[in-house]
Amino acid sequence: MRQIHVNGKWLSQKLTGTQRYAANMVEAIAASDCVDLVLHLPAGAEAPDWAHGYRIRVRRAPVRGIAFEQVYLPAVTAGGMLLNFAGPAPLLKRRQLVTMHDATPFRYPQTFRPTFVAFYYGMYFLLSRTARQLVTVSEFSARELADVLRVPAERFIVAGCAADSLTGVEPARPELDVAAGGHYLVVGTQAVHKNLVAPITAVAATGRDVVVVGLAGDQQVFSSAGSLAGHAVVPGRLTDAELVWLYQNSRALIFPSKYEGFGLPPLEAQAMGCPVVCSDAASLPEVCGEGALYFDPDEPATLLAQLDRLEADADLAAQLRHRGAVNAKRFSWAASADKIVDWLRNA
Repeated sequence: MRQIHVNGKWLSQKLTGTQRYAANMVEAIAASDCVDLVLHLPAGAEAPDWAHGYRIRVRRAPVRGIAFEQVYLPAVTAGGMLLNFAGPAPLLKRRQLVTMHDATPFRYPQTFRPTFVAFYYGMYFLLSRTARQLVTVSEFSARELADVLRVPAERFIVAGCAADSLTGVEPARPELDVAAGGHYLVVGTQAVHKNLVAPITAVAATGRDVVVVGLAGDQQVFSSAGSLAGHAVVPGRLTDAELVWLYQNSRALIFPSKYEGFGLPPLEAQAMGCPVVCSDAASLPEVCGEGALYFDPDEPATLLAQLDRLEADADLAAQLRHRGAVNAKRFSWAASADKIVDWLRNA
């Protein structure tokens, strides 16, 4: 059994979609029991609980941050294969697999600081030519990254996200002033490409109630949208159990994003039995398939028209729940991990 190293820097970072991807992929690879994993942790980081249930060796570094990733990792993994599933990777290592989630910094640079965009472009440009293998989360992202970085799309293994990690979570009602089944759910951040303000303002202006998850209690993003008053609930950070409750007790998930490398919330909603009303942009039709109603993210009227359809047709919600559940089963962490394990066998 070959020894494979894992960059555990994500375990010292704030939990976002990228870090969730890394955790689920590494756990699924460990569960396959086909490789001997060594998880390298930066100083101060802790191994996840599930790591103790698998045959994973944990090594703790005396450094963190850039020193951990760019100096320590290349040294201690010299001659070995290193897997990177979140964020930057060592620039001076060739025997590695590098995950590039999407091309958002290059397609929507206004979302980020100019220095961040320049750093990521330089890093991705170099790694796309030196790393043994690249990974991304959708065919759409493979095409986008290939176009931006000027490399063949075939350089990428497409190993998508999945929602099956939520299926065993027991729902817990959050402490919010919402009635079960009487509101629409939105999951997104303040980033420009998430496109929350205009669509959600339009929905709230019709008198529909909306719960907006992902803003960590900051309603300033809607500071100029007075029509949200009394119709939008913006909770703080929620647990997975509370999010599952919202998926299972919302009229539908509204996902108005203009750019997604994958778009996990719609897939999670489908897996949890929540109808999905989704933007038709970027990777979202690829991910959501026939299990969603689509609208133009630049035309809020098309969103409202789809909500009208959903509310007028008693059977449509049931159809969306069924088609969404079928679609969500196309994706699993085990299947994505198998693609990496297969590559390791042949690398």
